[in-house]
This record gives sequence, structure tokens and C-alpha cells, in this order.
Amino acid sequence: MPGEIIDDNFLKMDDDFNQYIKYLRLIFTDYNEVVEKFDNIIEKNVFDKQTYVELTGIIKYTSKRVFPLLSAFFGQDENFEEDIYHEFMDIQLMVLYLFDKLQYELDEIILKWNLNDAVIYDEIINMESVNYLLKLIMPQLSLFVNVFDLKIQLVEGSITDTEFENKIVEIHDNMFF
Repeated sequence: MPGEIIDDNFLKMDDDFNQYIKYLRLIFTDYNEVVEKFDNIIEKNVFDKQTYVELTGIIKYTSKRVFPLLSAFFGQDENFEEDIYHEFMDIQLMVLYLFDKLQYELDEIILKWNLNDAVIYDEIINMESVNYLLKLIMPQLSLFVNVFDLKIQLVEGSITDTEFENKIVEIHDNMFF
């Protein structure tokens, strides 16, 4: 039937557990690459067309691919709501909100470009609102790396429930600094 969703062999925890963990690790690798690229943009501190494209790509990839995949996979975990649901949602919603604001600021800069100029010569540091948002987003992305890695360790069985709970409390306490 046209338009019908076809089963694309979406892995579940009950399927092949090793394949499930392997796929979670691949998502984690994707997320780490996003964080690394974002960090490189901040370190480079130059705003040009390539930076605009990279940031727009990161925003779209994270919001349309990484976060939905993480939600789907963690949603299968019966302990997800008790373990990291609140941290996951707090971080995800904050990052998505900041991404929306950043995309708005980036688009506003694009609208002000002189179309004859090949490159914007301003540095990000001179664009206070973009720079401010970049500095707010990076700790959120890094925080999520910690939460995500911790949850994978728990699912794999490499840490105990008690260790997990202690580390989550520590992460949660650090979220508000």
C-alpha cells in the first residue's frame, strides 16, 4: 500500500543485544562527532559561508536525526524514565531551543550579507549574540555526552545500578552551575 510505513528492521533491546549495543555506540560516535565539529567551529572563531553551512548542518542533523534516534532507542528501556529521562529531556529541549535561536541569528546575519562579498570577514567574537549562543550550547552538548555514555555503560552492564545512580546525581548537580 503506498505511503505505508515498512518495517526497516529497527533494532530493539529484545532483538540481538550485542547488535543493539553496537548501534547505540554508533549513535554515540555520531553525537561525539557533532560535539567535536561544534567545538572546532568555536575554536576557529571565524564566521564565513562554510561556518554557516556547518552550523546549519549540525543543527539539522542533531535535531532531526540524533535526538529522535536516541529517544526511540532509550524509549525501549523500561528503566529510562527512572534513570535519565529528566536529564535527557532537559538537555535535549535546551539544546533544541538554543539551536532554534542560533539558526535565527545565523539567518539574520545571512540576510544582512552584501551578496557581492564572497566571505564575511567578521569574527564570531564580534557577533555577540551568536558567540553567546555558541558558548551556551557547547556545555549542554558535552553534558549530554556524559549522560549518554553513562546510560550505555549501564545497559551494557559495565557499571552497577548504584554507580550509575551516584554518577547521575553528580551530573544532575552539575547541570545547574
